[in-house]
Amino acid sequence: MKYSSISILCAALTASASAFVSPKRTVAVAPIAHENGFRPTTTAAAANQQCRSNYSFLKAAQEDSLDVVIHDLLKISDFVYSFANVRRIVKANEGQTRKKKTGWFSSEKYTVAFDTPALILTQDGAQEQSKDKLFKYVVTPDAIKLFMEKNRKWFDEPEGGGDWEFDKTVSEKNESFLLEAAVDKAAKDNMKIVDYDDEFCTGKGGLVYGVVVNLTRKWITIAFRGTIGSTDINTDRDFRLDHESLFESEDDIFVSGGKPGTHMGFTTYLCDEKKGDQDGRKSLDRILACVNEEFKSNPDVVGKDFDLYVTGHSLGGGLANLFSFKAAQLKAKDDESVKYLPEKITALTYAAPCVGNDDYNKEFQYLEKKGNLRHIRIANEQDVVPTNNIIPPVSLAFKGNSKLYTQNGVNLFLHADKELTVDYRATKSSGSQLKIPKSLDFHMVTEYYKRVELLANKKVYQQTVEELYNAAGDFTN
Repeated sequence: MKYSSISILCAALTASASAFVSPKRTVAVAPIAHENGFRPTTTAAAANQQCRSNYSFLKAAQEDSLDVVIHDLLKISDFVYSFANVRRIVKANEGQTRKKKTGWFSSEKYTVAFDTPALILTQDGAQEQSKDKLFKYVVTPDAIKLFMEKNRKWFDEPEGGGDWEFDKTVSEKNESFLLEAAVDKAAKDNMKIVDYDDEFCTGKGGLVYGVVVNLTRKWITIAFRGTIGSTDINTDRDFRLDHESLFESEDDIFVSGGKPGTHMGFTTYLCDEKKGDQDGRKSLDRILACVNEEFKSNPDVVGKDFDLYVTGHSLGGGLANLFSFKAAQLKAKDDESVKYLPEKITALTYAAPCVGNDDYNKEFQYLEKKGNLRHIRIANEQDVVPTNNIIPPVSLAFKGNSKLYTQNGVNLFLHADKELTVDYRATKSSGSQLKIPKSLDFHMVTEYYKRVELLANKKVYQQTVEELYNAAGDFTN
């Protein structure tokens, strides 16, 4: 999982990339002059507003501030790791015979029987299976919390976070797990998990994502899991460029003269045929169908002006970038597959690697200008994963050329002890961020919690996504 030793190795191998240096314009957000935290519109920002003529600024004025979004989506990005681990332990051990020590030279056998596993595993439900979902019915935070309360004896949660393990000692535990506290907060926000697909993942990795409806905030969120093992590592290190999967026809390219390409490994996760899908669709198409149907038919959502967020940590952040881009690209084409999605797709990622070349970034910027796409990219100072130009000898473990890659969207660059910096794109080389032996520690979710919650950043978080885009500058760099 995200704190395991294999994950640390993966973080070294995932060091991602952007081919272009930071834009010339850097906005230090510290001096916010107005009491309401909004920044005066600069000349560049005014030009930027003209570029976004298709976006409703009445809608923008109604958006949640970043203070709401950045904390909640980090918790969801963290949750997709933990929930997959819990479900894996249940599926691997339910009904199995195990052995525990009862003395120095003695042991006894027992049969594992989780209490009410249907609270988190839906496959045995009588409900009809949707072809667009793994879940047969909605799973709520209250259901997850109840399951954990009933089954603590079967789990071992390492102190301070980490990979959950099956507790062979079957020891009773009175104190609640960290996951229980997290889902308790989610329950207060009236969240519902409408799908969570980890069907074909293993302890070595695989594509895992969840679709969450937040009735209080009026969001639908797609969250992708980050790297956990060798399968994911092999995906992370494939920097060859895929010029076809997201750009299958000429109609998919908006900026003439370019050859957009995306990270082969990440793109393959999304664009390979979804195993077990009855229509033989790509994973990306299945997720889009699931979310489009929620906006079309979910009575909690229809006609209530819900927003769509896409999030993830590390590898999950890279997948979130690509998925949100494709959804926005289809939206700009008025494609039937995204008919019911909102006009604007917002990605908010943590420690996300670079996912495409400069021509991909031009396509990304085109959708930003149209108002179909936003990306707030949160990265820690001295985290080597969201970088390009991976240095030897680590670069020898990679396929392709990381120098060709560049970052997208507005970057919130988190410092350890002072207010964050806002910049547009802000691609950094791996050498500029490497700090041995600490860089991999700075990639961990725990460090992102520390820096996101730094009080010095609170004024910045009073702004909305649109205001941050205004502060960061135009889309031409």
